[in-house]
Amino acid sequence: MIGVEEELKPEKIQEIRLGDCPVCGGKGTLKAIQFIHRIPYFGEVMESTVICEKCGYRSADVMILEEREPRVYEVRVENEKDLFTRVVRSKSGTIELEELGIKIEPGPAAEGFVSNIEGVLERAKEVLLMARDFKEQENDEEAVKKIDELLKYIEEVKEGKKPLTVRIMDPFGNSALIGEKVKSRKLTKEEIKKLSTGPYIVIEPEESPQQ
Repeated sequence: MIGVEEELKPEKIQEIRLGDCPVCGGKGTLKAIQFIHRIPYFGEVMESTVICEKCGYRSADVMILEEREPRVYEVRVENEKDLFTRVVRSKSGTIELEELGIKIEPGPAAEGFVSNIEGVLERAKEVLLMARDFKEQENDEEAVKKIDELLKYIEEVKEGKKPLTVRIMDPFGNSALIGEKVKSRKLTKEEIKKLSTGPYIVIEPEESPQQ
């Protein structure tokens, strides 16, 4: 079985000093570490992590270095091999796990990552376990039962016993699924409008005044 987070060997690594920390105000303690990976049959991807050496503030993002249009990627996970499907998720990427009814939308504190389907399932599992503890404290037996069903389904997907449709959508084209079974298409304008952009904002170009 593959590891939860695929080990990627970066081709290029660079460190950039960014100045003062916006969280703790540390003078000159903020830095960015950038890793550039080349993914076969896809292109270069840059992982960027901003870290404060004083307070430990951390923020990560992913960017595809080749220009990409807004797209939706989809893969049907039907066996353990499909768990190898690589996931490139930027701060503006939305992930859907259809059969689980789970939609992971980017918020202001969203983080980007490069992983695989198994890694995404482990992230979902961690969130569900935290929610289960919370609902158990509230004595919400119905919610606990529903979460247990989702956790069981995740394990069965990982064992190749249950199917799972995984999608990733990004209005900026900085997220993707990469694998032999992956299908993709361009997002429509209507679909783009419905997607969260995470911590980013869309700036519409100003129209030139008519002469």
